Amino acid sequence: MTTQTEPPRDPDWTTIAEAAEILRCSTKTIRRMIYDGEIEAVRIGKRLIRIKVSSLRDLGEPMAWRDPTQS
Repeated sequence: MTTQTEPPRDPDWTTIAEAAEILRCSTKTIRRMIYDGEIEAVRIGKRLIRIKVSSLRDLGEPMAWRDPTQS
């Protein structure tokens, strides 16, 4: 009995589906973010698209909490 092993994964790159899972959004949102230049991605051949994981970490801006009782 032989077991199939998954090929080694590159921790620097991920798929559209995995990126959507990480950000908890749809794959359509990920594709839009790639198109808008919000996240870095490369096309490999005609069909494969890989997203740079570090660009997912760099998304967004820190939010500052403001005390509503202070003017």
